[in-house]
Amino acid sequence: RVYGDIYTGDAWLELQTKVPPGVTVLPAILASDATHVTNFSGDGKVHPIYASSGHIDSTVRKQPSKLAFMLVGFIPVCKFGKTEFPTKTKDNQFPGRLQACLFHTCMKIVVEPLRHAGKIPVWILDPKGLLREHQIFLVLYLADKEEQTLIACLGKNSCTTC
Repeated sequence: RVYGDIYTGDAWLELQTKVPPGVTVLPAILASDATHVTNFSGDGKVHPIYASSGHIDSTVRKQPSKLAFMLVGFIPVCKFGKTEFPTKTKDNQFPGRLQACLFHTCMKIVVEPLRHAGKIPVWILDPKGLLREHQIFLVLYLADKEEQTLIACLGKNSCTTC
């Protein structure tokens, strides 16, 4: 068996059995990467969150010039530098934990429409202009190592696969 695009995997077939007859699985892909936004006022960073569809061919999705990903939001990166903690240990651990809580709280807001669309099929225009009923599932989140550890609530040097 040859695996290529999302629709060639076993997960696709499993998801297709969970939707009502006549409804198409629409795999949602999210991606993010911390981005430097300012040099002059505090060395700020944000996590831009991008969304794409698994129906878009992977060769097209890989090309930034094809604009297959759409910006859906920004999540702030806070260092909590002026926050005082009771002990040195908490001073080292809490900023990372607070950043993880902030990231997850913001992501909950960003993916709320996906959560609703995953429960109830929605009508969407297909590439040919026809209205079709789709059920949306978040199937993939693209992130670098730094963001993978943030998403998994792990320390910076932790392994995300173990």
